[in-house]
Amino acid sequence: MVACCLICTFYIVYRGLYTLNVEGWYATLASWLLYLAEIWGCTSLVLFFMQVWDSEEPPEQPPLDAAEVDVFVPSYDEDIAILRGTLQACLAMDYPHRTFLLDDGARDEVKQLCEELGVHYKTRENNLHAKAGNLNHALDQTDGEFIAILDADHVPEPNYLSRMIGYFRNPEVGMVQSPHAFSNFDTFQGRVNYEKQRFWDEGLLFYKIIQPGRNNTNSVIFAGSAAIFRRTALKEVGYIATETITEDMHTGMRLSAAGWRTVYVSERLIAGQGAADVTTFHSQRMRWAEGNLSILRYDNPLTMRGLDLKQRLTYFASIVHWAGGVPRLVLYITPVMMLLSGVSPVREFTPFLAGVFLAYIVSVIFTLRVVYRGYTNYGLVEFFNMANFWTQIRAFWRVIFPSQKARFVVTKKRGGRQGAVLPHIVPQITLLAVMWGALIYGVISHLLFDPQLDLVGLGIATFLVLHHSRYAISYLRCAMAPASDRITYRHRVNLPVQYEFKDEEGKVFKGMGVTSDLSDMGIGMVAYSSLPTNVRGKVAVIVNSDRLEADAVIRYAGHREGEAARGMDVPALYRYGLEFTDPAPETLDAAGRIAQRYAVAPWYSVFERNRESGFRRPHISHREVAREDFKLPVTLKLGDEEVHCTTRDLSIRAMRCILATPLDEEATYEAQVVSPVGTIHVTARASTTRVITEPPHSVVEYVMIFDEFHGQGRSMMQSLIDLGAQPVLRSSLDLSHQMPPRPYSRPVLAGALTVAAFSPIAIGLFHEVHDDDLLLAAGTGEEIMVADDIRPEDLDRILADTLAAPNPERRRLLLLKDALEESGRNGDLVRVCRVLTARDPEDPNMGMALVSALTRAGRGREAHETSEAWIVRIARANPDDPNLLMFQVLQARNTLVEGDSYAALNLFRRALAQFPDDLTTRKEYAGLLLHVGLADEALRQYATLPQTFEVRLELIAIYNSLLMFEASEQMIRELLRERPSDRNLQLELGNLLTWQRRFDDAQRVYRDLLAETPYDLEIRMLLAETMTWSGEGDEALAEYGRMIDEGHDENDGDWRLLSGFLDAYLGADRRTQSDTRRLMWMVSLYDHSVAQRSDIPGRLATALALAGDHERALVMLRTAVEEDPTDRDLRVRLADALSAAGKHNEAQHHYRALLAEVRGGRKLRGGQ
Repeated sequence: MVACCLICTFYIVYRGLYTLNVEGWYATLASWLLYLAEIWGCTSLVLFFMQVWDSEEPPEQPPLDAAEVDVFVPSYDEDIAILRGTLQACLAMDYPHRTFLLDDGARDEVKQLCEELGVHYKTRENNLHAKAGNLNHALDQTDGEFIAILDADHVPEPNYLSRMIGYFRNPEVGMVQSPHAFSNFDTFQGRVNYEKQRFWDEGLLFYKIIQPGRNNTNSVIFAGSAAIFRRTALKEVGYIATETITEDMHTGMRLSAAGWRTVYVSERLIAGQGAADVTTFHSQRMRWAEGNLSILRYDNPLTMRGLDLKQRLTYFASIVHWAGGVPRLVLYITPVMMLLSGVSPVREFTPFLAGVFLAYIVSVIFTLRVVYRGYTNYGLVEFFNMANFWTQIRAFWRVIFPSQKARFVVTKKRGGRQGAVLPHIVPQITLLAVMWGALIYGVISHLLFDPQLDLVGLGIATFLVLHHSRYAISYLRCAMAPASDRITYRHRVNLPVQYEFKDEEGKVFKGMGVTSDLSDMGIGMVAYSSLPTNVRGKVAVIVNSDRLEADAVIRYAGHREGEAARGMDVPALYRYGLEFTDPAPETLDAAGRIAQRYAVAPWYSVFERNRESGFRRPHISHREVAREDFKLPVTLKLGDEEVHCTTRDLSIRAMRCILATPLDEEATYEAQVVSPVGTIHVTARASTTRVITEPPHSVVEYVMIFDEFHGQGRSMMQSLIDLGAQPVLRSSLDLSHQMPPRPYSRPVLAGALTVAAFSPIAIGLFHEVHDDDLLLAAGTGEEIMVADDIRPEDLDRILADTLAAPNPERRRLLLLKDALEESGRNGDLVRVCRVLTARDPEDPNMGMALVSALTRAGRGREAHETSEAWIVRIARANPDDPNLLMFQVLQARNTLVEGDSYAALNLFRRALAQFPDDLTTRKEYAGLLLHVGLADEALRQYATLPQTFEVRLELIAIYNSLLMFEASEQMIRELLRERPSDRNLQLELGNLLTWQRRFDDAQRVYRDLLAETPYDLEIRMLLAETMTWSGEGDEALAEYGRMIDEGHDENDGDWRLLSGFLDAYLGADRRTQSDTRRLMWMVSLYDHSVAQRSDIPGRLATALALAGDHERALVMLRTAVEEDPTDRDLRVRLADALSAAGKHNEAQHHYRALLAEVRGGRKLRGGQ
């Protein structure tokens, strides 16, 4: 803990000195809010460590002799059955005392209950000061030396008084407190897994970690119940505090200030009812939060007289803990604001900061894991932080701005919800929707409008949003789970039960089963025969020497057939739900007594044992025989007495049973095991034992080894164990339960609908905030949510507004820079880049942008000077900095733009001399060498590069540009040996062969490609073109005809297919009627074409002439010549067509004109 505190201190100091973002008022505000929240967290952590520094458990003390103890049970409107269970347990405590029920509800039925049980009944005329007033009224009317206070649902153990009263032997002790525990494990505030035998509850951190540590500081908190007081101590502080609605905390603090010693005993001595659902949970937490914070108005522990420093700090920590909702909200909102604004609350995410933060987080999580000792974990803490934050904010607001006096709200103890669920989920749904909306908004806006995307900041914000969303969804799953219709909690306990029912025809059904659960309203039962439903019968739950008898009706019946439906001979099992009808008081008493002894106490023992064991290695069974976790009723004969229990598991050799009746080890007993295959009779010997619960319950687990089977017992037992191979039967034999569903769909749908509801506002806000950004994005050529490019006047306005702002956003400047580059406004681009470099003069990226802008603006000298200044600065700081190379390359490019290619070559050589391994620069240098005609040097540069696939592709391009076709072909074939299926390489080879007029070889390449992809239009056209150029016009014409008939011409916007057809038609020796029809169709298509190519009419007319349609050919040629009289090819074709049509005079006219133009051109050249 010391190391963790030191690391936290270093982290907070480092954050405050070096990482706060104070660039602008918003960044400063966001940064300080987060920083203050972190300070709050670290301070709370230190105060927490102070409370748990030394968890001192006081040694057990023997009870006082004949002390006068009054037990107070304050009540208001609790159910009679709950009161009965608590009062019966109070009366059964093993230390002399008087029990008082303090009825603030003044109910006659409660008074009758007290008269029946022999409990003292107290009431009063009004409910002034609620529970505190009720207790004080009773204190005035009683005189016991010691006062034990128990809530109406807190059922005490028999040894409750005798275990705690001994600490008052020390005359300085004014209060002894024990933990609150709950008999309903599956609650909103708890997590239980019966199969893994694990249980967590929100209160365990307080009662098992914090309270024991406060023994060391003499600041144990009075928890409102399960405590014993010395009357004189209470009297000295004015009895129970009435100023606040958390009279417990307030009273305990006053006892400490008065000098009385407080003691905490961590042993579980009571079991109450935990908050079953979200409404009860928040009603209770609101009262605790508001009441605790209200104490600061009356008795601030930091200034209260009588407290020492440790007491001041520990009490203050317990109070201000309830104000943690505000800093928690800041932590939730911080990543949201990062995504929405793009402003980080941290100046810069550096590797050192990441290391410091990682050390801080790891030390906190590891230390807390050690301190928690398995009673809670990080996930549960975060879950309840999410659950409580808004309730704590509301309580804090009420205390700061009180509109009326706080009201004491009694927590509902028996079934049903305490109000509507909606108010308790709206904050989390809203937060979830805001986080999701911000995530979508932030990712889109950053990806679209942030040219220099901060992936680290975006990643951190996204991670935090997803982290918080996980716990918001987890909370909503629990809060929005379907409400239970059960009034009372059903304890998971397996006990023998006898039943007897009679159907409407008078047939009697008797037998024995085993309970799956138990409450004071009924039981769940598994039996091995079919029973009539909705008829009244009798049941008796028998366990050891205890017995619960009741009239009951079967309300639910579920048949488990196993494999019987498939015709197999296996027994059937039935699950039943039984409701007690008009249960007698004795039934209610027995139900409570059996539940406490055989369900609550054993489960707590099992949970605690598994918690102490910590991480358990995977179990590897070394058993020689199979063992099944079947729960079956067992009857043991102990002489003339019969003892009833159930199996925990069994095999062909032994069974495990839990009993409260002691057995002699190695003694043999006759036993009957009732099962779905029949009753199995065995002689068993008690062997290994394990204590499940200590006195006063004294429940022990025995292993009963089978010494002898009677009758068909062995075969029946084997048949029983074989049933474990059938999953459906197994679930009814081991009495496994399905946990109540906690839906994912409800919270996700609620969050999605909330996002959708806010979408119009968000979209409007997005456009309002990013309207100019959208225009700028359009100006960069990105078609994002807009249809047209940015207008010059809009760009002028945005430029003027941005440069006129006192502190323009970096994101806007970067977008503006890109838009100006795209629009070619280089002068304005320089202005924007100068602003960017002035904002961050140490950013080399902005320096590069300025150099590039100056080069584009034709200000080469300034560009050269600026780049040279950066080169000198970087070279002095770090000669190996890659940014140095970038500025050298920019300087070389600027020199090239200025027209001095050879000077640019020298600058590239200088850069490569310092960074010889930079391939990109070397490629650019080689390209410049090609540009100035130094091809051989360019090839030498490429020879020095790693001969990757891409480099060799560029070499092929260089060879082709230098007409070095042999070297190019050799390189292509080399690459094809490495990648024989590379289509692009094969096409490159075909084109190269065609350039060399090696048409046969080219056709082989194309035909090989077509063998793999026979319908590839590109390859088919290349093949047809090659056939045309090689003189195979007939074959080419046929191939073009097939492609046209297949409809490929419809997408031939550039007339490549149709132009190829014309060339093939003109070069063919044989033309079919189909070819002629295609030609005529082409004429029609050309006549109606909007974009007509100039090279088509002459060839099309020539083809028409070959087809014998001289008139149409002449019309087409005359029209084309009129449109372009300078095209000599068209004029020659027109003269030829006229001659072929017999119009020799007109043809001679054109021939003479063409000849005169040729002669005139020769004279002109000769004169020159």
